[in-house]
Amino acid sequence: MVDRRSRRMLLFAAVVAITLAPGCQMFRSIKEKASSWRPFSSSYDDPHADEKLAQAQAFYDGGQFKKAHALFKEIADNTGNSATLAEQARFMQAETRRIRGHYPEAVDTYHRLLMDFPTGAHRQEACIKVFEICDYWLDDFRNELVRRQGEKGVLHWHPSWPHAMDHTKPFLVQESRALEALEYVHTFDFSGPLADKALFWCGYVNFIRGNFDESDHFFSQLVELHKESPLRPQAIAYAIQAKNNATGGAIYDGRKCAEALHLLNVAEASVPELTNDPVMAEKLQKSKFAIRYQQAEKDFRMAEYYARTGHPGSAIFYYELCKRRYPNTQYSEVASERKEALKTQMQSGKAPTGNDPIQILQAKWKEVFGKKGDVVTADGRETAGPVQGTDGVDPRSPGGGGSGSKGGMGGMNGQQGYPR
Repeated sequence: MVDRRSRRMLLFAAVVAITLAPGCQMFRSIKEKASSWRPFSSSYDDPHADEKLAQAQAFYDGGQFKKAHALFKEIADNTGNSATLAEQARFMQAETRRIRGHYPEAVDTYHRLLMDFPTGAHRQEACIKVFEICDYWLDDFRNELVRRQGEKGVLHWHPSWPHAMDHTKPFLVQESRALEALEYVHTFDFSGPLADKALFWCGYVNFIRGNFDESDHFFSQLVELHKESPLRPQAIAYAIQAKNNATGGAIYDGRKCAEALHLLNVAEASVPELTNDPVMAEKLQKSKFAIRYQQAEKDFRMAEYYARTGHPGSAIFYYELCKRRYPNTQYSEVASERKEALKTQMQSGKAPTGNDPIQILQAKWKEVFGKKGDVVTADGRETAGPVQGTDGVDPRSPGGGGSGSKGGMGGMNGQQGYPR
């Protein structure tokens, strides 16, 4: 038993010695394979890279797209190849995927090409191909608009998979993938022929879906960065609505509303395509009224807040502001009535205390036990009677002593003023 095991070990040692001999062909073959095996590296010196590229191109020209794709991918993934060679291989890899109808994978490959070679020779061509694919994906969105044209307001996305086995479209979030890819087009080909169209579609789809912040972002970019675009007048009209609708209402930050009013004034002064068109001019006027309405509501709510918290001087100031700034709104009449009611109440010796329990208790105490004509002001101090400014307002109360400022235009009620 021992002799047999010893003989086997001696035989194995002899085979290994012969294999590892310097002149053995098997040793050379193993050595070459071991030297070319790099499991953790994508960079190696390939002296046959040009020949492989020519072979892959021959496969592509012959219609053998699957073989061509594998060979193009191998060349492009090798970072040891020259940039020109790698870019050409990556572009052709994307083309083989597009030709085979694998559009989602093709868009991903085009994006990788743009990321790796942002100033390469195939940059603009890749952006054009991506836009064409996105335009194809947005056909479902356009068909949905036709199908739901009787609905009003925001058209929220409805989940549907009409072509679940269609490899030319993403299985999920097709619309989001299209918008993401359109952003690639504008980012990597800012001055290209399709940059403004990519921005417009991003803004328009978000507008229809009710994402007004995103819509405002894209339309404002188009207005500011592509002044020669034929889509700029339409983008201005949608940007005005998106800005006003993005505020969320009068109780939120009013800066977006002010931006919408400023953009509307710019459109009226410098965009004849809108002002000379009777339909668009009427829509601009409706948008202006909506903006004024929202700003009027905001100032009116501010006046209500001061009246509710026991600051009648500030409340009267904002009521007067509503009356002067927004004479053609419903808030103007209500503000005038409430201002007069506050002034009458103050002149009668009963200053409004709001809902502050301490001030209410002080006012009741003075009313029952105080001297006739004594008044407790909004800040809790006693006076011998109503001390008035020029407008019947106590100048010592917060915000008192003035009747508002002239000028200003305002507000929108959050309703969209333009048809889709």
